[in-house]
Amino acid sequence: MAKKKFYAIRKPIGPKIVDQWEECASLVIGVSGARFKSFLDRQAAEEWLLQEEHTPLHQGLRIYVDGSFIADNAHGGWAIAAVRDDQLLWTLSGITDEAALSRNIDGEVEAAARAIEWLRLNPQPATLCYDYEGIARWAQGDWKAVSYVAKRYVERVIPLPTHLRFEKIRAHTGDQWNELVDELARRSLTEMKKSL
Repeated sequence: MAKKKFYAIRKPIGPKIVDQWEECASLVIGVSGARFKSFLDRQAAEEWLLQEEHTPLHQGLRIYVDGSFIADNAHGGWAIAAVRDDQLLWTLSGITDEAALSRNIDGEVEAAARAIEWLRLNPQPATLCYDYEGIARWAQGDWKAVSYVAKRYVERVIPLPTHLRFEKIRAHTGDQWNELVDELARRSLTEMKKSL
């Protein structure tokens, strides 16, 4: 069973705390300057709302990717969020076509491959933000692609789009966009499970 979450919203309508992702999404997605974060308990959410915000505004297009895995599900979940100047532009999420051979890594590389494929079709300077190190290491040739999952990923992303930067984000450290793709990837799996 999924743990209950609380979503603290600072901007644009904050401070406010809601306990449903759908309500949070309706208040922040596509809204300029939206600032929000998820918490496992209400008190932590309240404390975050009381803190001063010191997060610098990121400039340019940043594409966040993440993957998820649930032990009783054969597939991996994946999610992408495109953000320009700290405004959420769009999200996309789903499950892997094939069974997950490497647990959440399947979802991580699926999200990254889809984001890079999108950038090939929409060429522009962008930063790909990820929390699994293999995303950049395999794509840039720092790690040898040995597993089926890694080889398939490299085949999909090479050649890399020009003007693509990679930036590693530490997982579960409060980056609102990394938290968002983490949540969306997990939801892809739980929604699939409900539909079965």
